[in-house]
Amino acid sequence: MMFTANKKEEPLESFRQGFDDIPAIVGTGLPQLRRARYLLVQIADARAARSWLRALMASDVVHSLARVRARNQPKKKVGREPAPAKPSRDVAQMVTVAFSHAGLMALGVKEDARFPFPTPFRAGGASALRRKLLGDAQEPAWQWGDVGTGGGFETHLFIAHYWSEQLAGEPLGLLDPARLPAGLRALSISSCPSYIASPDAPEPAVFEPFGFRDGIGQPVIDGMGLSSAEKKSKQASGRLFDDRLIQPGEFVLGQLNEYGERSYCPNVEGWPREASATGGFGRNGTYLAVRQIEQHVAVFNQFTASHARPLLGDMMVGRRKPGAACPTDAAGYSVLDSARPPSEIDAFRYLTLDADGLECPRGAHARRANPRDALAAGVKAGIADSKLHRLLRRGRVYAEGCSQGASGADACAGHAAGREGDTPCGRGLMFVALNSDLERQFEFVQKSWIAGPRFGDLADEQDPLLGTDPDRAFTVQGCPVGERIGPLPRFTTVRGGGYFFAPSLTALRWLAQDKETAAAQPM
Repeated sequence: MMFTANKKEEPLESFRQGFDDIPAIVGTGLPQLRRARYLLVQIADARAARSWLRALMASDVVHSLARVRARNQPKKKVGREPAPAKPSRDVAQMVTVAFSHAGLMALGVKEDARFPFPTPFRAGGASALRRKLLGDAQEPAWQWGDVGTGGGFETHLFIAHYWSEQLAGEPLGLLDPARLPAGLRALSISSCPSYIASPDAPEPAVFEPFGFRDGIGQPVIDGMGLSSAEKKSKQASGRLFDDRLIQPGEFVLGQLNEYGERSYCPNVEGWPREASATGGFGRNGTYLAVRQIEQHVAVFNQFTASHARPLLGDMMVGRRKPGAACPTDAAGYSVLDSARPPSEIDAFRYLTLDADGLECPRGAHARRANPRDALAAGVKAGIADSKLHRLLRRGRVYAEGCSQGASGADACAGHAAGREGDTPCGRGLMFVALNSDLERQFEFVQKSWIAGPRFGDLADEQDPLLGTDPDRAFTVQGCPVGERIGPLPRFTTVRGGGYFFAPSLTALRWLAQDKETAAAQPM
């Protein structure tokens, strides 16, 4: 279904009306809540799982989008009612609940044959086929996944719990893995708050274990009120801000996407509402592509420091490390200079400013993950094409072996040395990407941009950070000639992951009900 320009407000109004139903994680990862834990839950008893979910919902920590972001209402005409007040920003805790396909089946959910879940989600991101398609076949056996292959922990529920450092002790006993009810098992993975700037910092900043600033170039959802950082970016970027503006249906099921259509919604038996390809159980939910990526910091530091090429690490990442000196012969590599405000970093296009890769190498990680306008014959076509494959990132650095435990052996309180040395507290990234079409978005990015050997007219290369080919190389473009560097060692290893569905709050409450209650209760 296509919408003409004068109908634009109609689908956006539908999106705004769903704010009370859409999971809050669509609107923010709440970096001001610097403490976080991921709980990977396996369901052996469906009744116990539903009871636990009901208690979790009653705890008022599973928030809607309306709780954390304002609705970007159209301008009111004279005589109309004023826009509703902006939502409160005093959120102290937030929990996101997402199910694997096996997890939904473990609860007794049955798919509607007319509107089944998409193939990647049904198969599972940890399945042998999906791992082969995504270039993970050579990886070691995963420690956990959304399907029980390879001996890893089969994860039915992916729980992301964020909380404020102001909360003393364990903030929510329901999510203590040692206190889960019988019938539920869990693995717990703690994040490291050292990688998030203090709330007192003049500008929010998030870093990853290699030492570079993260979270730059995030999509901005059309129809949603802008955060303070996005307002600054819009002011600095001018018309280029629209390059980041993405239709809500790219991340929220049942909403208008970049094709001008409503994104597909799966349905399940017993769902007490009229079902269609744009409604039903899946409406207002989102898919999470999750990967626990260990980062080999010592290997990265040793390799980049021992090479004669100045700033090799910065070139592979495609971003300057904060505070790094800039040698004269590498002064051009500044398009993604982390020392500049994110609002300025976001306001550029590769094709118009750096088509030859003389400032940011064409195969750099930042360029592969978000090529902007670089992969088409013209700027307009390039931007439109890249918008079809954008991901909304909500991941964090995870900790391992931290001696600064605060509320349990797996918890990390954050400390001054957390980001220092070749064995930092943060061991890697719990990558969490929101999208409405796993094949067209996450899997396309992974196969064609990250692992694609001919990305940007390169040959026999992969992402220098995430690539798995032992013979892969990295090309630094130069004038008059460039340099091909390789083979590259492995800088990362995937330890686990999968595909999960974060349902709307309405669907989550329905899932938490006893079967008899859910079947009888109208919605």
